[in-house]
Amino acid sequence: MKISFVNTVYICLCLLLGFSACNQTGEGEYTETASGLKIKYLTEGEGTEADSGDFILMYMKYLKDDSLLFPPQGMTDPIPVQFTSDTANQVFEAFGMLKKGDSTHFEVSAEELFVNTFQGQIPPGIEAESPITFQIGVEDVMSPEDFQAYQMEQMRKQQEDMLAQQAEQFSTDSLTINEYLAENNVEAQTTDSGLRYVITEKGNGVQPSAGDSVFVHYRGTLLDGTQFDSSYDRGSPFGFPLGQGAVIQGWDEGIALLNKGSKATLYIPSPLAYGPQSTGPIAPNSVLIFDVELVDVKQ
Repeated sequence: MKISFVNTVYICLCLLLGFSACNQTGEGEYTETASGLKIKYLTEGEGTEADSGDFILMYMKYLKDDSLLFPPQGMTDPIPVQFTSDTANQVFEAFGMLKKGDSTHFEVSAEELFVNTFQGQIPPGIEAESPITFQIGVEDVMSPEDFQAYQMEQMRKQQEDMLAQQAEQFSTDSLTINEYLAENNVEAQTTDSGLRYVITEKGNGVQPSAGDSVFVHYRGTLLDGTQFDSSYDRGSPFGFPLGQGAVIQGWDEGIALLNKGSKATLYIPSPLAYGPQSTGPIAPNSVLIFDVELVDVKQ
C-alpha cells in the first residue's frame, strides 16, 4: 500500500530538527515479512485494514536507538494518513497492515525511511543501515467521507474552544479595564463588542464608512503607561481602509465612531487587539490604550 501524508512537507522538515530522549518498549518479539520488514504487535485491534483511499488516524513516533526523531515537542494530535495502492515500500507495507485499535512497533532502515519513503537525504550522523523504530497506535480507520466529517467536527470543536477562550479573556479584560477606569476617574462608553471609548474632542467633519480611507494620528500605550507606538513621533498620520481588516478590530470599530477632526481614547480588550499573540513590546492578552485623532477621511 502507498500513502500520501497530510502535511508531508511539515513532517519531513521536523525530521531534521534536534533529537530528544525517549525510551522504547521491549515487549514481545519481532516477526519478519517476506520483504524484510520487522514488526511486532503490542495490542491487536478488531477493525479492518484500510481500503484504497481510506484514512488511518494514528499516533506515531519513530526513533533511532533511544533518540526521538518525530514528532516534535508539543505535537500531540493524531496524524491522518491516506492510502493508495502500492507494495514497493516497507513503511507503506507496515501502514497497510494496521487496523483500528492496533498498537505496533516496526523497524525499517534509515535509507528506507529517508530516501525511499520521503525522497530526501539521510540526516547527518545517521548511517544508511541504521534501524529506525516506529511506535504506532491506531485510533481509527475512516472512509474519505467519514474523515471529512471528522475534520469538520474537529474544526467545530476548535472554533468552540477559541470562542470560549475569547469569552473568558473578555471577562478578565473587562474587569481589568473597569479597575483602570475607576482608578483614573474616567467615564467611558462601551460598545456591544466590549470596546471602551471616550471622545475627548468632537470633530465637525464627515463620519467615515467602511471602505473609506482614513488617516489617523495615534499614540499607543499599555495600561502601565508604556508607549509602544506613536504616529506623532514619526510626524505623519497612519492611513488605512476602514472596515477591511487592515488593522485590529478595536481600531476598525473605534475609528468608525468618530467624525473627521475628532479626538478620542480607545480602551481595547485583547481579543479586539492582538489576542494571545505577542507583538514587539505587547505581551499576549494585553489591554491596549490608544489616543487617536481622525485627521482626514477620503471617501
